[in-house]
This record gives sequence, C-alpha cells and structure tokens, in this order.
Amino acid sequence: MNSIMMDKQHLYDVKDDKEDITLETNRPQLVETKASFTAVLLGPETSTINCPHCGSTVKTRVRYTTTARTHIAAAICALICCCCCIPYCSSSAKNTDHFCPNCFKYLGTYEK
Repeated sequence: MNSIMMDKQHLYDVKDDKEDITLETNRPQLVETKASFTAVLLGPETSTINCPHCGSTVKTRVRYTTTARTHIAAAICALICCCCCIPYCSSSAKNTDHFCPNCFKYLGTYEK
C-alpha cells in the first residue's frame, strides 16, 4: 500500500491488533461556486436596477464620458457650421457610465 496515494492511513498498535486508529490527511478541497448574474440593459438615462454588489434596488447614478465618436462629431460640426463645441455640451454624443449610489461600484456602460 502506498500511503501517499491513500486518503486514509490505517495504523495498528503492535501490542493489540484489535485497536484501529485512523488518521485523515488534510488535502485541499476544490469547492465550485456558481455566480449568477442577470444581464441588465442600461440605457442612456438613469435606470432602476438591483445592484449586484450591495444587493439593494437603486436608481443608478450616471456620468457621461467623451469617446472617439464625440471627437469625430466635433470635427464634423467644425467643418459644417464652425461650432465644434456642440457634441461636448450635449450628452447625446457621449457614453453613459452607470454607478450604484449606495456602494459607488461601476455597473456598466451604455455606448452610443
């Protein structure tokens, strides 16, 4: 018997063969956990969702961020009407980042 390959080792007392002592080896066990996430569609405005981080039902806090599309729209506006600040002043040309107001964790982005 190879004691390395066994989960349990049996040791017998030399004086009394009737007594059986069992030693269990400590081996790390792999525990599988399945995380369940529900896909939430976030829009360009605030959304009411159940936060996956803190578990509370909240209305998301939004922050608008400029992207390459915002800069391209500004360049097109500069060529057409010489007013390149329009895409930077409006939220319609920016992405919408959603955050939880309770735990301040990032929830997702609505890309335009």
